[in-house]
Parts: sequence; C-alpha cells; structure tokens
Amino acid sequence: MNKFMEFMETRFSPIASKIEKQKFIASIKNGMVSLIAILIIGSFTLIITSLGNLFPDGTVIKEFFVTNQELLSLPFKYTFGLLSVYAAVTISYNHAKQIDAPILHSIVGAVITTLVLNTRFVDGVLDSQFLDSKGLFVAILASLATVEVLKLFIVKNLSIRIKGLPEMVAATFESVVPLLTILCGSVLLSAAVQSLTGGKIIPEALTTFLAPAMNSIDTPYAVFIISFLEMLFWFIGLNGYAILIGFVLPFMTQYLGANVAAFAAGEPIPHVFAPNFWDYFMGFSGSGITGALVILALFSKAKELRAIGKASVVPMIFTISEPIVFGLPICFNPYLFIPFVLGTPILATVQWFVFHFGIVRPPIANVGGTPLFLANYLATLDWKAPIMALIVLIIAIFMYYPFFKMYEKSVMKEEAEKKVAQNSILAELELDF
Repeated sequence: MNKFMEFMETRFSPIASKIEKQKFIASIKNGMVSLIAILIIGSFTLIITSLGNLFPDGTVIKEFFVTNQELLSLPFKYTFGLLSVYAAVTISYNHAKQIDAPILHSIVGAVITTLVLNTRFVDGVLDSQFLDSKGLFVAILASLATVEVLKLFIVKNLSIRIKGLPEMVAATFESVVPLLTILCGSVLLSAAVQSLTGGKIIPEALTTFLAPAMNSIDTPYAVFIISFLEMLFWFIGLNGYAILIGFVLPFMTQYLGANVAAFAAGEPIPHVFAPNFWDYFMGFSGSGITGALVILALFSKAKELRAIGKASVVPMIFTISEPIVFGLPICFNPYLFIPFVLGTPILATVQWFVFHFGIVRPPIANVGGTPLFLANYLATLDWKAPIMALIVLIIAIFMYYPFFKMYEKSVMKEEAEKKVAQNSILAELELDF
C-alpha cells in the first residue's frame, strides 16, 4: 500500500492537476457551471407546469394548467430552448478572461458563431430547433475557437487601430476585422457542411452520424469508470468532480435537455446520466456517498472523529464532501481506499440500472443547492427516488463500517498514546497544588 500511495502521489497526482488546469478544460468547466442558474430556473418552471398532472381530469386546477400550457411553458422554452446560446456567452466569457482577450467582443463573436452554425433559414423563417441542448457541443467549440481567433488577431496586429479615440470606441474598431473574419468563416463552414450532408447543419449532422458516440457516456460501464476516476482523484487530494466535470457536464446537460423534452411531451425518459444523477444519486450526500462516513463518525468512540462528524453534518445535507474528505481524512487514507474508490462506483452502477429499467424515473430537472431527499424528489418528481437514496445511504454505511472501525481503532490508539505522553510530561513536572 505504501508503494501504491507513493506512486499515486508522484506520478498520478501531477497528471490530474495538469488536466484540471488545462485552459480549454477550465473554460468549459467554468462556463458550464455558470449555466446552473439557467438550468435551475428552467427545471423549476417545468416542475410548476407539471403540477397540473397531480390533479384529476375535469377539475378546475387541471383545466387551468391545460388551457394555459403554452403560456406556462414559455420560461422553459426561453431557458432550455436557448441553452447553446447561454453556453456561448458563459464559455466565451470565461475563456476570454483566462487568455486576456476582449470580453465583450468575445461574447458577441461566440454568440454570432453559435447562431450561424446552429440555425438555418427554411422558407425565409429561422429554424432555431438546434439552439437547445442539441447544439451545445457546437456552441462549446465555436466559443473557444472564436475567442482564440480574436486574441490571435490582436496579438498579430491584424486589426484596425486608431489612436486618440476613447478606449471603448478604439476596442470596437479593433474587433471589426476579427469579428468579420469569424462571421464569414462561420457562414462558409455552415454552407460547406450543408452542401456535403444534403442540407444538414452541423449539430444535425453530428446527431445523425455520431449518435452512438454521443450516447456512449450513458452506459453502466461509463458510470463505473467516471465514478472510479472521481474517487481516485479525491483519494489523492484533488477535487475529482472539478477535474472530470469539464468532460462530462456537456454530455449530462445534453441528456438533461432530452429528458426534459421527453417529460414535457409525455414520452419515456431516454437518459439516466443527467447532472442530478451525479449530484444526488451517484454522489448522494457528497462524493463517495460520504454521508455514510459522517453518520459513522457521529457515533464514533474517538473524540476526534466525532468532532469531524458534527462539523460535516450541514455540508452533508447539501452534498458538500470536502469537510469529511479532508477532515477525516479520506484522501491518502489506506483504511478507506477500498470502499471509497471501489465501492462507490459499484453503488453508482447499481443505481444506474434502477433508473434504466424504469423502477425510478430518471432525473428530469436540475435542482442544485436543494437539501437531500427533497432534491431527490424534485430532480425526478418520483416519490420512490428519496426512498432509493435512503436505501443506498444505509448500504453505504454497512459498506464503510468495517473499514471505518479499523481506522477508528488506529485513531483511538493515537489518542491514547498522546494522552499517555501528556500524563508523563505532567508527572515529570511534579506540580504540587
């Protein structure tokens, strides 16, 4: 185990750290995280529109929801329905900040590029159906490319510079050439793709030709591997969620969009691996289902562990795992390696199958920041979801218990040795009160 720990610390940890800090990954991660407010707003408006389903047909409330369905669904259409546009704004903003490019014009360029690549005119009418989650990957790539091109033009002095003008006006003139280049390049690229694919725009072509690859993450194998890697990163002291989210969140967000659309249309929910599957099921009570360790720590015989358990209760309720991961600690703790790194992916995969077979409805909403059990229900609108989460927590307690007790003994032994050492020091002082 010591050799393994040394290998992880010297070889694996630096690689993981570099991945987390890679500029494109960081910009995608930060930009996608910034979308959480949009996802929450859209999810809660969907929950509101679905309240009518709780009432029987023919009632006044049911008729109200049916009559005003179009109006009540507008907030959803203006949030999830324009998700790729919002992603273009947030990702270009974060990437421009990171590489010191003009922020305002980066956002403008990214939005223009996203609109050109994700839309088309059909009989003179703008077809915007791919501005939702289906156009998300195009928006991500377009945003990063736009900011990079804008920065390159400025660095290489390939822009209009007029001295003596106010800074804002000068910056506007400076961005004209790169923005014009970006716009023309986007139009040419979209036209070329439509010509080669029989009229399909880029996101439509990706959906048609790369569907198996786009769906590959929503499998039990992918769930196990992603959960395993996340736990492995946490174990060596790195935020596994932060490292992997840049890769995984675009997929999960796309799946959430598909789930929401299916739920609104009364169709079967197509995906499991939506954002709240990771937040409130795969990572229930904190990454690694650490709520189980918090409960065990609360009843520990070791004073140190009990104190850590008390401090971690509130964070656990809101699925924050850092206090227990770094306070117990879990990271670099050989006693907890097996249940944390190997046990957690098994529980995550079992939950995936529960959702996949329709025993519990998969997530159809994003309810970040909501306390446990309430979040499980709101994310799925299924009363069985909180019950499943409770069962998983109980299983995790049993999973962690033998390993925790071994660790507890080692902590109590250290506490006893410290107490003996303190008593010996006091005895040597020969104090007489």
